[in-house]
Amino acid sequence: MLRKQDLYDKAVSLRRKGLSYNEILDVVPVGHGTMSRWCSGIELTEKQKKRIKEKRLNTPLIKNLIESSSRNKGEDVSWAEKAVSRIKIDEKSLLLSGILLYWAEGYNSDKSQSAVFTNTDPEMIKLVMKFFREVLSVSDSKIKAMVRIGEEGEVKKAEKYWSIITSLPLERFQKPEILRLKENSKSLERYPNGICRISVYDVRVRRKIDRCIKLFKDSILSPRSSTG
Repeated sequence: MLRKQDLYDKAVSLRRKGLSYNEILDVVPVGHGTMSRWCSGIELTEKQKKRIKEKRLNTPLIKNLIESSSRNKGEDVSWAEKAVSRIKIDEKSLLLSGILLYWAEGYNSDKSQSAVFTNTDPEMIKLVMKFFREVLSVSDSKIKAMVRIGEEGEVKKAEKYWSIITSLPLERFQKPEILRLKENSKSLERYPNGICRISVYDVRVRRKIDRCIKLFKDSILSPRSSTG
């Protein structure tokens, strides 16, 4: 029977040759924790790492999981494409999209008399602007935009970016809000153009949105709609 030192020497030698832990455990009868402790400090070459990764991916179980995942992904994409193709894109669908979007992401304080929507996603900003303009018939004269960005951010660049997204001239942008981010914050890396806030200064628009949201909630959540 091999001594513990002999097992250690053999494990380290095999690891330095680029074998995986599981491959070593096939010939060195110790626990996985022991193996990890013995070999954790051994640096592998890029070629050795690549070999271990390829071997792991080529195991029957992993191959089946990858194939299954790929098959499921294709089925999910196909389902989504068929589902969306059945939706008639018209004013009603835009109304519903706007209601849900504002309900989820808009500013819903009872004290506010304006409609305020804030987001980092340019597609959401485009959609809510379409909702304001085409469904609620809001003129640009009632819309203001504002950039909220970290103090190290490029304000002018961000304003130009959101001006293009919103199709609003820079004259419609309010004074930017400069945010003091935490030292280790990754916010500017993820969102170099900061956050865009859209404000519609019209109490009637806000009332319409609030009423639409309430009617939608009442309709969807009512006992009759759930029982069919």
